[in-house]
Amino acid sequence: MAIRKAEVSAEISTRMCAHMNDDHAVTIHAMVLSNLSNQEAARCKVQNAKMTCVSLKGYSISYVLCDGDACAMKEITIPFDPPLNSSGEARSRLIEDHHRAFAPKFSWLITDPLIRILFGACILLGMGTAVGQEELAKRVDDIPLANAIVAATFGTSARFAAIVVGSWYFSLAAHTLEACYTAYLCKMTLKMKTGSTLAWFVLNVCTGFPIMNKIKDFVDVDTYSRPNQKNR
Repeated sequence: MAIRKAEVSAEISTRMCAHMNDDHAVTIHAMVLSNLSNQEAARCKVQNAKMTCVSLKGYSISYVLCDGDACAMKEITIPFDPPLNSSGEARSRLIEDHHRAFAPKFSWLITDPLIRILFGACILLGMGTAVGQEELAKRVDDIPLANAIVAATFGTSARFAAIVVGSWYFSLAAHTLEACYTAYLCKMTLKMKTGSTLAWFVLNVCTGFPIMNKIKDFVDVDTYSRPNQKNR
């Protein structure tokens, strides 16, 4: 005979939700973001995410999704896979989901319009730098249309090549400094694993401020939630 699992009681569910909402608001926020579609994640903002229920099968989160000035209350149920055997497993599984929710997506390099543009620009600057300043200027001179555009915009192909190389090294230095700050916030404030921290670092080096801003948004949610719990 199969042993029937004891469901999570209403009291335990309420206590878990209160703990998550009071002490881990940014985790709940990240859980919602990680379950949005690419279109929603790029266009909409999530506000007031609250865990409302925990069961052996999963947990529910209510939140406000704003698309510009239009906001609507939403709810999502995130399953435990596999389901819990008892309420005692909930903590470790929620920690797993915490780390999963904060893992960055390299698909942003394609799906996020701003990140895609900056990543493409960095690739082009890197390619121009790799061929060398003199060779880049020579290749521009060999293409009449490119030479005409460069001459009208930058004056000479040599100046254009110098700007490309200088922009590459400046971008690399600026992005690396941003990435160091991002990694610090990931590890010290958001308590991410080393692997996730490194992934955020690499993405930040590749694309710059949009990645850092995603982390700063998480930190802002975390900072905003803490004074609220002190006043309760």
